Amino acid sequence: MQNIGQYSDQEVQNPYYSADRFEYIDKIYKNNIRTALLHPVNEPIAYPILDINGRAQLEISFDDLEGDVKNYSYNIVHCNADWTPSDISPFDYIDGFTEDTFDDYRYAFNTLQEYTQYRAFIPNNRLRFTQTGNYLLTVFEGNDPDDVVITKRFMIYEDKLSMNSSVLRPNISRYLPTHQRLSFTINYGNLSGVSPLTDFKVFVLQNGRWDNAIKNLIPQFIRDKELVYDYTDQSLFRAGKEFRFFDFRDLEFSTQRVKKVWLEEEENHLQIAIDEKRPKDRYSFWKDMNGQYYVGRFGGFTRVDADYAWTHFKLVLDEPISTGNVYIFGALSNWKPQKRFQLHYDYEEKAYKTAIYLKQGVYNYQYVIWEDGSAEINDQELEGNHWETENSYLILVYYRPFNARFDQLIGIREVNSRQY
Repeated sequence: MQNIGQYSDQEVQNPYYSADRFEYIDKIYKNNIRTALLHPVNEPIAYPILDINGRAQLEISFDDLEGDVKNYSYNIVHCNADWTPSDISPFDYIDGFTEDTFDDYRYAFNTLQEYTQYRAFIPNNRLRFTQTGNYLLTVFEGNDPDDVVITKRFMIYEDKLSMNSSVLRPNISRYLPTHQRLSFTINYGNLSGVSPLTDFKVFVLQNGRWDNAIKNLIPQFIRDKELVYDYTDQSLFRAGKEFRFFDFRDLEFSTQRVKKVWLEEEENHLQIAIDEKRPKDRYSFWKDMNGQYYVGRFGGFTRVDADYAWTHFKLVLDEPISTGNVYIFGALSNWKPQKRFQLHYDYEEKAYKTAIYLKQGVYNYQYVIWEDGSAEINDQELEGNHWETENSYLILVYYRPFNARFDQLIGIREVNSRQY
């Protein structure tokens, strides 16, 4: 059985996400490709970040729902802090082959949806990184680098700094109930000949997202080789809420937040528990995955025995949103409001509804509005914010001394708002 989804990514028309334009972001370019994952080996929801001096590897995998065997390859491009390609050749940052093929492929078994899963691991005995920084991995088909299938971001770093960091409540009254504030210091005492105001670029990410990252944060002041970032307003993030979730690792029985499971025309279907808008709800804590998702099934040993299913969402609203369109949002949509994840209003049921073709697993998600004419998404109207929400923050420190041709990544710190 082959079913590759309700919408083609080529149907996307808004400027926020264009499927036929190559971009230096996490993105799938072909509709037969699903579940593209890049993460450290055996850490399926960890950020794709490696220490250049470590021995860990990243695993890239994806499913081709056409179920045959194709010739897929990949290459890797070094990028600056702003995800533009850096001005160095592959031989400057890779020791070994600058391109390689996906020799590891496996067929799905015991599933209604046919697919072939491809995997590769980096670095490996044919490829080693020699420079730190941002990297873009591009998967392409048929030995044609222009026939792009997937792009995925990852980072290589070397720890050359010490940092102290904490997540605090804002000290501006209007942000107290809804935002979180980062305060941190960076000590660069191990580096010499540094111009601290021009050589460093500091980025802060919430839950690994780049779409709402704080970029090029300038230190509030400098003291004895220490950069201090303790702003009242420039390091604020909307706190959001714990992500909605559902678990359909079992297609025989209803599991967490799955209301119904059924088979229709040789395709799996499941109805997620009906959702409501929640901006005014009291805060409630549960351990989520900060917007990530994990694929697999109960009793399964590999990801090729997990099936796909039409996953039905329903968000009850008395009236449709007049200012824009509503989307399912999270790592499952690559943090973009894609057409395939758009909901449509049903006037009879007074609800937004859609069905998305997803692989078995545990998913986090939220509802967002992409408003007409806006460059940003609205994640407040349907979800809301509470300062108590558990979030993970990444502080990234890039270093580019005078006359250097690229940004090195010399410091990474992860800090949790609940200080686990």
